[in-house]
Amino acid sequence: MISLVIGGQTGVGRSIVEVLRGRGDEVYTFSRRISKDENHISIDLGSKTNIKKIENLLSNRLIDNLIFCHRYRGDDIKIEYQITVNAVCEIIELLKGKFKKNGSIVALSSEASNLIFDEQAIAYHTSRAALESLIRYYAVRLGAKGIRCNCVLPGTIIKEENRSFFTEDNPVTKLIKEITPLNNIGHSIDIANLVEFLCSDKSSFISGQSINVDGGLGLVAQESIARRIKDLKHE
Repeated sequence: MISLVIGGQTGVGRSIVEVLRGRGDEVYTFSRRISKDENHISIDLGSKTNIKKIENLLSNRLIDNLIFCHRYRGDDIKIEYQITVNAVCEIIELLKGKFKKNGSIVALSSEASNLIFDEQAIAYHTSRAALESLIRYYAVRLGAKGIRCNCVLPGTIIKEENRSFFTEDNPVTKLIKEITPLNNIGHSIDIANLVEFLCSDKSSFISGQSINVDGGLGLVAQESIARRIKDLKHE
């Protein structure tokens, strides 16, 4: 299989690349980073000219999977939308005729598309909601081509870059585990395994879905969490 990963050099994206390569995929990554990896192409997602590099790489070859796991880390709302939403749309439009039958598109979004997180800005929340809507749109429009489109919504995830923070004795670690039904915190491999599934024949009839990976935390009422933390009972 040929899989293109937008991002893929750090964090969850790197785990996705490792899992896909581990099963034998020919994986190409794209980001602003400079890498010695011969299958990495440095591009600026804010530039349509740069995005064309993706198409040029393929020549006449067809792809199986397209995964978006990149993230803009800044506070400019226009750039946030260009990187998170517009660039995704532009890349899909560029490549929608270059998929093999039963191809798959997967985008990593966030639970911030449905919930409000104090530490994230308005642009982060609204762009993730727009990304999910975009993926649902393409699930319908590209379905006749046999292309499946899905979103993955990670909760708090431990990855290489934040592993030193989420120590067992960290109060934040303990709190998250306490309020999560599975009493644990997810790891980047949990996201990578789901992406691998969505990029396989085992998910051949799954499209247009937004799948939470949060240990069940998103199902727990906020009031219940608050009462548990404060040790209060409801009459």
